[in-house]
Amino acid sequence: MTKRSLSKREGDLILALEWDKQSLVTIKDIMRRLRCSNAYARYLAHTLHKKGWLETLAKGHYQLIGAARGPKGVPDMNPYGVVARLFPKPYFLAYHWAGTHHGLLTQVSYVTHVAVLRPKAPMEFKNIRFEFIKLAKKRFFGYAEATIMGEKVLIADRERTLLDALDRPTLIGGIEASAQSVFHAGKKWDAGRILEYLRRFDDSALARRFGYLCQTLRIVLPEDLTAYLSSQVKKDAAYLGSPKRWGTQGDRDKRWNLILNVPREELMGEVRIG
Repeated sequence: MTKRSLSKREGDLILALEWDKQSLVTIKDIMRRLRCSNAYARYLAHTLHKKGWLETLAKGHYQLIGAARGPKGVPDMNPYGVVARLFPKPYFLAYHWAGTHHGLLTQVSYVTHVAVLRPKAPMEFKNIRFEFIKLAKKRFFGYAEATIMGEKVLIADRERTLLDALDRPTLIGGIEASAQSVFHAGKKWDAGRILEYLRRFDDSALARRFGYLCQTLRIVLPEDLTAYLSSQVKKDAAYLGSPKRWGTQGDRDKRWNLILNVPREELMGEVRIG
């Protein structure tokens, strides 16, 4: 790495950023602070990056590696806290990443899904790919603040993560991963919250998958939750697994009016019912 030296103008910028405790820096920030052109701000950012004072997060966005990070400029190694500052607000980490965080899934994903209200292109940082999943406003619920590696981020709670696994199985590894999630969450979930979230999702196919998997995994549900799930059974059949992956053939479960197009041994995978 190039020696962490600073010209007078570079030093003025770094000192000002450290004084204001501003760790996230954009090209516009540099232009505003130095009253310079866009071209010069980009040149300066490039130079400071080469000297080890700025780390690139995304195009035009940088993380300050201040004097406190030592003469070699060791950057912050927690990607989630840093990159979360670039996420559209509001946001929450969801799907496979949340499933692993809550102990519902055992296989680690190299993609971190982020639920957002408006579209955003994928981004990569420290070998982690962040993909943004746009949700309708009425479905933007069920998340809370948590501390990950010393940084506070927003994450889908256990109940939301469980229902997300049934709503969009392809984002967590398929319906077999959904079954694994239900199995591991069965003794930990808040049944009242599950019922509240199911009502807010208002999705018959999701409710039927949940009911069928609980039945198959021998998970006893409270009466009010069971009654709600039964009320969601419609005249039109739904599929247990994605027809694109599993096809459209299979026995019909009469209770849930669900076409079981996934072989049981594939559905259960590593799940073992005692």
